[in-house]
Amino acid sequence: MRFTRSWLLLLDVLAVIAAFVLAFAVRVNFRSLGYYLPLYLDLLLPVIVLRVSLFGVFGLYRPIWARAAVRELVAVLSAVTFGSILATLLLVARTINDPIEVFPRSVLIYEWVLTLAFVAGGRYSLRVLDMRHLEPEPDNELEEQHKRVLRRRLNEWLLDAPPDVREMWVRSQRWGARRFVKRAFDIVVSLLALCLLSPILVGLALLIKLESRGPVLADTPKRAGRGGSEFRMYKFRGMVENAHMMLVNDPLLWEEYKKNNFKLPNDPRLTRVGKAIRAASIDELPNLINVLHGEMSIVGPRPRYPFEIVAQADRVGESQPDILRMLTVKPGVTGPWQVGGRSNVGYEERTSLEACYAQDHNLWKDFVICLKTVRTVVTKEGAH
Repeated sequence: MRFTRSWLLLLDVLAVIAAFVLAFAVRVNFRSLGYYLPLYLDLLLPVIVLRVSLFGVFGLYRPIWARAAVRELVAVLSAVTFGSILATLLLVARTINDPIEVFPRSVLIYEWVLTLAFVAGGRYSLRVLDMRHLEPEPDNELEEQHKRVLRRRLNEWLLDAPPDVREMWVRSQRWGARRFVKRAFDIVVSLLALCLLSPILVGLALLIKLESRGPVLADTPKRAGRGGSEFRMYKFRGMVENAHMMLVNDPLLWEEYKKNNFKLPNDPRLTRVGKAIRAASIDELPNLINVLHGEMSIVGPRPRYPFEIVAQADRVGESQPDILRMLTVKPGVTGPWQVGGRSNVGYEERTSLEACYAQDHNLWKDFVICLKTVRTVVTKEGAH
């Protein structure tokens, strides 16, 4: 028997139910279980919905996990921990008027541990038994073409690249102390930020859904990550449905997009909510989920489409070494471009800034860029 996404969803629901019930059974003695559990059974359905929704948001039903056991474990840990924090707020609100001794608070800790054990353990067991099979994502012919072109061109550029660039490229494929510290920083900061910003994220999701048809998250083409590997970037949908197809199918709009360094200053596809969240620079807050997945970093170059990279290299051939340097690190939620003028900075200058960052980045520079990002967001400098 092969387990598809639907089966994984069912197993996760069963794992959440089992963890919820057993958390009480572990905390209170067996005779008291019949008293405590019925008092809070009305919370079971909201907890199931919350948990499974977060598993979906964190991408745990995507096909990539069939070949990425460690990254899946990190995603499970992140989703379960984030869900436990929100579930704690839910339970505290539910029991705010009850005496402390009535509700066994340590149930929250047991529920977190058991949910993590059941969800991660269930997925690992399916992997060991070779029963893991997820339905493939639908092929996008244009995306596949862009991916093939970028891979071919990267190989060509590497052959002609200076020796220091080739050495930098090879070194970027290995784990070292700097890469380990940066990854630890990314996990801690992104998880903390998601927890603190969760009310804002939920509120924005509701506004987007109420204003226009379509998903909460934008359905945009894949971006190029470190080494040219592609990933789906999460961001709030601030445009009308099928906005990207409207762009590529409109010759005038497409030409204006390319002339303005792959930006549209007065984008007709933006919704009212989209204009507001773009002006406030909060449309890309869901990038934090990409950070937890390991596809992005808190600080790094701006994520670009594969066709953007190829187009720039064709237009300005001498920028190829800088493009290769830029692609030796993961793209970031923020970075040197965002704090250096954003849309006021030309495309080639932006690539040079990001290549310099890739060469000399360290934890202190990342911290400084994070602080400067706050100022940039408040002043709206370069926001188009």
